[in-house]
Order: sequence, then C-alpha cells, then structure tokens
Amino acid sequence: MSDQPPEVSLEIPPVPSQPAPLSPWVTAVCGAFAGAYLGFAALTAPPSPLDRLEQPEESLERLVTREMDLREALRQAPEWKRALYTTLSGGEDQLADPIAWYDELIGVGASPVAQLYHVVLLAENGQTGRVNSSLVPWEFQGESAFRMGKWVRAGYLGLDLDREGVRGLLMEIRSDLPPGWFADILAARVAAKSGDRAAQREAEAAIGARGTALLDRWLGLTLMQGVLLVVGAVALVGILSRGMSVAAGEASLPPVWTAQDGYGLFIRGVFGFLLIGFAATFLFPKESPYSGIATLAAGIPLVFWIGRYLSVRGLSLPATCGLRLPAGGRWRVAGATAVVIGFSVLGETAITLVSGTLSYKPHWADGLLENLLWGPPWLVVCEVLDSVVWAPLIEELAFRGVLYATLRMTVGVWPAVGLSAAVFAMAHGYGAVGFASVFWSGILWAVAYERTRSLLPAIFGHMFNNLLVSAEFIWLLRI
Repeated sequence: MSDQPPEVSLEIPPVPSQPAPLSPWVTAVCGAFAGAYLGFAALTAPPSPLDRLEQPEESLERLVTREMDLREALRQAPEWKRALYTTLSGGEDQLADPIAWYDELIGVGASPVAQLYHVVLLAENGQTGRVNSSLVPWEFQGESAFRMGKWVRAGYLGLDLDREGVRGLLMEIRSDLPPGWFADILAARVAAKSGDRAAQREAEAAIGARGTALLDRWLGLTLMQGVLLVVGAVALVGILSRGMSVAAGEASLPPVWTAQDGYGLFIRGVFGFLLIGFAATFLFPKESPYSGIATLAAGIPLVFWIGRYLSVRGLSLPATCGLRLPAGGRWRVAGATAVVIGFSVLGETAITLVSGTLSYKPHWADGLLENLLWGPPWLVVCEVLDSVVWAPLIEELAFRGVLYATLRMTVGVWPAVGLSAAVFAMAHGYGAVGFASVFWSGILWAVAYERTRSLLPAIFGHMFNNLLVSAEFIWLLRI
C-alpha cells in the first residue's frame, strides 16, 4: 500500500455555452431592406386615397347609395332611432359629403354614369345652377350622355313630357342604371313631375324597404357593441370590487431575450413579411387564390425566428408569451378579454363623437376593404380568416409579444406602451381618425399583456375588434 495521498484532479469542468445572440449583420441587412422598401413605398404612394382603390366608382356608389337609403328610412323611423344614429354617425348632413366625394372623383376622371350620379346629388341638394352647367357638355358627348341629360331635365328642371314619353324615360332609367338609390330617386322624380303617382310610390317604396333593412342591420351591430360594453363594465366592476388578480399567465416580462435580440427578432419578422408580400405581388395576380395564401404566409417568418430563438435556449413560445394558463387562468383571460373589448368599444365611440364634434371626417376611401365588397366568396373567406384569426395572432406576437416587451426593457412600461401602439398604428397607414383608433387599440392590448402576463386577452380582443369591422363591411355594404 502506498502512503501517498490520492492524486486530486485540478481540471475545471467546462461551463455550458450559451447560444450566440442574433447576428447584428443579418439584422442590419434585413433592416436596410425593410427601410428601403418602406421608404420607396412612402415616396411612391399615391397622393389621394382614391388612387389606392381598384374600383373607386363602384365603391363610392355603394357607399353613397347605402347611406342615402338608410337616411330615407330614418325620416320615417321613431325619434329615438334618429337620435341614436345622428349621435353615433356624427351628423345629419345628407348631401354635403357625398357631393364633395363625387367632386373629387370627377376631378380625377370618371365615367358618364358617375357624372350622372354627381349631377343627381347636386339636383337633390337644390344646386340648379351647377346642374345646368354640368348638363351643357352632355349635349355634345354622344347619345348616352344626351339621354341621361334628358332624365335629369325631366326629373329636376321641368322638361315637359307626355305620358308615353315619361314611360319611355322610366324604362330607360331602369334598363341603363343598376338597381339602387340613384335609379329609384331618378325614377321617382321623373314620375312625380309627370303625375305618375303609382310609379313614384313604387320607387320611393323600394328606397324605404332597403333603408329599413339597413337600419335594422345597423341597430343590430350597435346593440351588439352595447352588449359588449356592458359585459366589459360588469367584468371590470367585478375585478375591482373583489380585488381579484388579473394575472392569467406567466409570460416573461422582462422578456428572455436581450434588447438587441428583441429588436433583431422584430426587424427580421418585418423583413420576412415584406419579402413575401413583395414576391406575391409579382408572382400571382390579385384574383388568384395563391395571392390570398401568400398573405397568410407572410407572418410565418416571424413565428419561425421567434420559435428558433427560443428552442435553442430550451424555451417555448407558449410559455414565453403566457399562452399556457395555470389553474383558474381561463376565467381570468375571459374577464380580461371582456374588459379589453368593452374599453375598445368605448374608445371607438369616443373617437367618433370627438371627430364629429370637431367636424372632422376621414376620407371615405381610408381603410375601405374592397376585397370584402367585391371579391369572390373564396377571397372574402381568406380576408375574414386573415383579419379575424391570423392577423391578430401574428400582430400581437410582433407588436406586443416582441416589440412592446423589448421596448419595455429600454424605456420603461408606459413609454413602451405608447411607442409600440404608435408603431402599430403607423404600420396600418390610415388617416388621423384611423390612426387614433388603431393607436387606442394598441394601448389597450399592450396594457392587457402587461397586467395579465398573457397575450391571450390581447389576441382575443384583437379578434373581436376585427370581427366587428368585417361584419360591418359585409352586413352593411356587401349584402
């Protein structure tokens, strides 16, 4: 046996290596591309919202005819309905806005039918001088323009016609114009001038029937929002009165990444979104189903980058963003979602009231969803799925899960709430009223994420918000 003590190893065990941070060079390249793309888009953006539309004449005609039908129904509606609509829609002026909209459309060039609609609105507003001056060139613009000028003169300027002549004009109006307010109001005015009460009542009844149906739909949507507001208020009172905790998840706030990596994840997600959108524009026509699929696929790079970043660190996306709920978490998510939706409805109403008080109205084409109005059924389905399901998931992950969480580390909670909401609003590209609406939503959803430690209330609130917008377009303008 040896008397020497056993030899002790002095070798230090290796320290587990940490995954390398995101490459700043890759982030810089992605950021340069995204910045150049967005800058070019801003410089080449059309000056008027009209230029962003593919069917401006059809869209404006649909908007004006639905509004005029509804206004006609309001004249026969109970006082409380008129007061409610006037309060929530921002005023009773029936013709000033449509005339201004058609003035702009005529200024950039419009079809003869759109010019006819413009003249009808002027005549309905009693602007006889402008009507006469508008009709003068029609005498020399072909048979179609001459015929439309005769309709206007018979309906508004006292052109005398015998009964057969009136019947001929009514047949022309019905055959040449699409069904709607403009055709019916022209027919009613021509019939009234000639004493054909039956034809007049028929045209006015058609306007009233459409308007009544629209008013009922509008009231239904308004009632739904009122119910959501009440439910949100009840949930808020219950939370405050019982001193209940609103923590529903275990999201990592501050996040698990560094500020540099957080901005890198956001920039790479934006780069992927823009790249797929840019490629789809050149590869697929807009009416192709692949275009709709590409829109849905544009959010995948963000999910990929975040998932990859977390997985190499032994983490998961659901745990990081509080998508896994502890016991009782479902009820807390439901209560927080109800509060968020209630505040969203309240904010939207306040923005409408304030803009109406200030006599400021957004451009009619600002935020107009043409695909929901004119797209084939498959495209409408894609748009609704994107707006109500996919976009809330991706946008909440990007703007609240990544951007807000990262800003929170560098500027603090409340500045991060405001900054992330402002970036979110600017990304939508709306005018002042639309910006205010999206900004308010961004604030609500960031606060919900902060207080509940879960992205779920923000995601569900976002879904409900987009569902209401889609339902309004489809229910009031498409159907």
